[in-house]
Amino acid sequence: MTSRTISPVIRALAPAAALTLLLSACGGSDGEGGSSDENQAGASTEEGAEETPEQPSITESGLITRDCDGYDGVFTLYSADDGTRISTLTFTSELVAAETSEALGHGRAPDVEELNHDREFDACSGALISVSPHEHLLLRVYSEEVNGNTVSTFGVMSEEGALTTLAPEQEVSDFGVPIDYRHPVYDAVNERILFVAYDPSADEGDVQAMDLHSGEVNDLGTCEGSDHCGSLSVLPESGIAVQGPLTPPASGSAMDASLLESPDGETLLYADHTGSSTVLTFIDIETALADNPDLITGGIADLRHYEVNLEVAAPPQFIDENTLLLGDNELSIWEFTEDLLAEHTEPEEERDLFTFNDEYLPVDRTLIPEGPRYNENFLLSPDRTEVLFRSTPESGGSSWYRAPTDGSAEPEEAFELEDPDTIIAAWQ
Repeated sequence: MTSRTISPVIRALAPAAALTLLLSACGGSDGEGGSSDENQAGASTEEGAEETPEQPSITESGLITRDCDGYDGVFTLYSADDGTRISTLTFTSELVAAETSEALGHGRAPDVEELNHDREFDACSGALISVSPHEHLLLRVYSEEVNGNTVSTFGVMSEEGALTTLAPEQEVSDFGVPIDYRHPVYDAVNERILFVAYDPSADEGDVQAMDLHSGEVNDLGTCEGSDHCGSLSVLPESGIAVQGPLTPPASGSAMDASLLESPDGETLLYADHTGSSTVLTFIDIETALADNPDLITGGIADLRHYEVNLEVAAPPQFIDENTLLLGDNELSIWEFTEDLLAEHTEPEEERDLFTFNDEYLPVDRTLIPEGPRYNENFLLSPDRTEVLFRSTPESGGSSWYRAPTDGSAEPEEAFELEDPDTIIAAWQ
């Protein structure tokens, strides 16, 4: 899985609705009646089910991982205190048809037999959508045929393998060109799915948003060119949609960049952490939304307010509005002010495509003492007060450590997970 942060939205089910779902899952009376033994056995089973505590929700606070078990997708939640396993969620790759999503109440059935012939279709990828604490879906990308044409589309998979296409249905004439529904991303803040409706005949598209629960679709903006129309992301804190050059590169890309927003929601930071340094481009979010309040577009050079270079190459995270945590081996901390940014940013008139600001700013301090240990998989706590990381000495045998982000104490050993090679995706 990518290191992208997973932020599930918790929506509580009404007791009556929860009971209805439970009964439908267990099956009801067929009206024909049954033997007394069968009825008593059923009653005993129901009583036993009531006595069995429900597994904790994957949406609870903790450390979440994502793995593949064959073609199945497995999410596991661990305690951030002692590393014990809290809950596991598994999506099967055995597809079954679904007219509409039971969880959402809308959508249409894809041709599952056709999809089963696609060996790349599995449950190991796609965004996790938590409709409720115990009801989850997986956002998936696949293909469908429209009047003999193969087009990109998207839908959701249930834990049981029921697949529902959510992309709008389309009809085209014999000589018409259908639309590709590209790059769907889940916006947990606003509970919607963002996607690009791309017209290959015109080489342009519309950025659209589908309400997760009603299925209603609204236009957010437009894009031009197959490259731009294939890039779309969402800021996890605010739910703001981003399209175009600012969109971080896909996992596995030759580029290594990230996009994040400050805790106060005022600044967008594009970080290019390649080579031996990190180029930080600061963008005012209000300015970036001036032309379209629903969508941030445009290039880095068009939107940048400040740009500086740090002497370490590592992905950053905001600790607060003026402090960055960088994921290098020593966990560097860099503090900045607007005056500092202005002082070390080249004037606009001196910038061009053929020159590079080679002034590297030093970091202020580190959270991990320099040494031979290899440190990785850094995770900032939701309140940004501490960081977890996995540390391996030269002799091997890794374990997890924690350190306060204010530098008030040395790192201390936290716990060992049941599988020492586990990669944690997020601390939620």
